[in-house]
Amino acid sequence: MTLLPPKLSNEYKGLKIAEYGLYPIFAIYIFRSLVHFLAENSGLVGIASIKELPILNGLDPNQLIYLFASLWGATQVSLTLILLILFIKYKNLIPFIYLICLLDHCFRLISGSLHPLAEDYYINTPPGVIANIPILIYFILMFYLSLKGKAQND
Repeated sequence: MTLLPPKLSNEYKGLKIAEYGLYPIFAIYIFRSLVHFLAENSGLVGIASIKELPILNGLDPNQLIYLFASLWGATQVSLTLILLILFIKYKNLIPFIYLICLLDHCFRLISGSLHPLAEDYYINTPPGVIANIPILIYFILMFYLSLKGKAQND
C-alpha cells in the first residue's frame, strides 16, 4: 500500500480492519461536526460542558463564542464531507484519509496546548479531553495498518 497511489481507484488492497476502522471515525466526525455547526450553543455547554460566561454591559460574550464554534463546526462538516467522498469513491486513499485524521487530531492537541482552558471553565471534563490520547493512539495504529498490504495466498 502507498500513501498517495499513482492511480486513484475504489480498490483497496490493504487490511480490511483499516477500512472498517473508518466507520466509527466517520460516525464521530458526523455527529461532532453537525453539533458544533447547528446546535444553539455549538455543543460547548451540553457536550463540552464549558460554563457560560456572564453578560457584561448588556453584551452576551457567549454569542461570539458560539459563532466561532459554529464556524469551526462548518469547517468540520466540510472536512467530513471531503473525507467521506474520498472514502466512498477512492478506497485506495484510505491511508491518506487516516493521515488527514491524524494531522487534524494533532493540530487539535497543539491548539489545546497553546490555548489551554483551566478547570474553572468546565462543569465536567469534556469527552474530547478524556478521549484525546486513546484516539491519537487509534489513528497512529490504523494509519500504520492502512499502509500494510494483505498477505498473498499463492
